[in-house]
Amino acid sequence: MEYIDYFEWILNSDFLQKGDDALTMIEPADLEHEEQRVTIKYNSSSILNMKLYCFNTPRTNVEKLLPFFNQNRDEPKAPKDLNRFCDYILLVQHVKGLFVFFLEMKRGDTNGADKQIEASSVFFDFVRRSAERIKEENDFHDFDANQIQYRKIIIKEEHSNKRITKDNDVENFNMDAVNTHKCHSEFRPIAYCR
Repeated sequence: MEYIDYFEWILNSDFLQKGDDALTMIEPADLEHEEQRVTIKYNSSSILNMKLYCFNTPRTNVEKLLPFFNQNRDEPKAPKDLNRFCDYILLVQHVKGLFVFFLEMKRGDTNGADKQIEASSVFFDFVRRSAERIKEENDFHDFDANQIQYRKIIIKEEHSNKRITKDNDVENFNMDAVNTHKCHSEFRPIAYCR
């Protein structure tokens, strides 16, 4: 069993993207912006599989995702930032191991995106530790939670080809930090799998 299969077994399938949009991130239209669609591309034989989990639709809202947290919007309100979460989590099974991408789509100001990504990273730490805790009972003795690598990325809408993030740009990124990836309609995770 690959790590990606183990996590698919663990995570709620209601959040897994399926069908034609299985690898498409969508930022819905609002008063100021049109809908943004970013397709995640396999562009390397080093990527064995990918799974995209969506957390930014009414069907997958935070109340369903974090039911054990206080959801109260009236007085007394839930603590500030308690219910933050990123838009998507992408699992990439690479020949070098599993990469977990925390992806937050932004078309305008990116303030607060890092907090959403960090909250999601803390959540996934719990999932990862749970996977480690139950591995023996589920015959996945070789699973090692320490072998999973995180990538924290803000997907910033950019229409100009001169301003999009190129693979060469990614070489200079700190992979432990939150990075901004500028693109319009395609995201290729391979440059971050190092």
